[in-house]
Amino acid sequence: MHKIPSKEFPTHRCSINDDWSYKNMRVVWMENDFLRIGILVGRGSDIFEFKYKVRDLNFMLKLDKEIHNPAEMMSQIRDTTNQMEDYYYGGWQEVMPNSAAGPYRNASLGQHGEIWMIPWKHAIVENSASQVVLKCWTRPLRIPLLVEKTLTLKHNSCTLFIDEKLSNEGRTDLDIMWGHHIAFGLPFLKNGGFIETNAKKIVAEKSMPDHRLFAPEIEGVWPEIMNQNHEVIDASIIPPESAMPYSDLAYLSGFDSKAFYTIFNNDRDLGFSVSWNAGIFKYLWYWQERFATQDAPWWGKTYAIALEPWTTKHPSDPLASIAEGDYLHISAETSIQSWIEATVIDYKL
Repeated sequence: MHKIPSKEFPTHRCSINDDWSYKNMRVVWMENDFLRIGILVGRGSDIFEFKYKVRDLNFMLKLDKEIHNPAEMMSQIRDTTNQMEDYYYGGWQEVMPNSAAGPYRNASLGQHGEIWMIPWKHAIVENSASQVVLKCWTRPLRIPLLVEKTLTLKHNSCTLFIDEKLSNEGRTDLDIMWGHHIAFGLPFLKNGGFIETNAKKIVAEKSMPDHRLFAPEIEGVWPEIMNQNHEVIDASIIPPESAMPYSDLAYLSGFDSKAFYTIFNNDRDLGFSVSWNAGIFKYLWYWQERFATQDAPWWGKTYAIALEPWTTKHPSDPLASIAEGDYLHISAETSIQSWIEATVIDYKL
């Protein structure tokens, strides 16, 4: 990546800069005294860096692989069911209009949809000392959606505000999945951590490998869940990096109208908190890959903890889930609006 600006920004002021690129993908930097946020608008509008400057810590997961430009680095076979995993490096992706690869009304959709891998357009809406505002928007190739989001960073604040709007530009109703794939890793969670949330229920996904921790399809009252040995354990506790390897996926639900979670480090003095509109994102996916998967795509070297607001659980039968009303329904030529916020919590300040 081109070297970011080295000059110190004036105290209690914000800054935004879109003069940067990485592998021919446009990058926008938003910054204040506390945060430096990198948005890869040239590929999915990923938030690849959410750095808390006070502790010199990037909360976003970064795997030991490059951030590739999908237009320049091509998979051997592009149309595969694990297309996103080919390019996955960590960070925070926006995902729609689906999760599992498969057909939708004659459109062939890859893993986690389209918008994470295509360039977005952007405009700097405001660049003042008190706040900076960035608008990003895109249209996927195979579904008639206009996706718009506005990111706001204010001076003297540890919060990133995101307001979003989805517009169905087709003359037919759509049923989609929508998610925010937010992942964390090392060194933030090296010694383990803890999750706080206002979810009320948790249930584990059934289609996970044998090297899992949670017993599938047995609903618990958060944070209690049954493990593979039929013992009730506390799912809010994140073991240290050195603990037993496993992979798992569970769904948290039963939120109030304003959902939230905070993931703390083991000392519980530093956390990353996310809140969102639970009327849209009804589930929180809790994905863990802790050095357990020895084959593709993780090869035994991946440590990732993701807490992802989603409209829908991962469907084993998408058509049945749509028929049952589990997907997000957008009527023809209408729009849906939502919001999500991310905040750093530092109890040492």
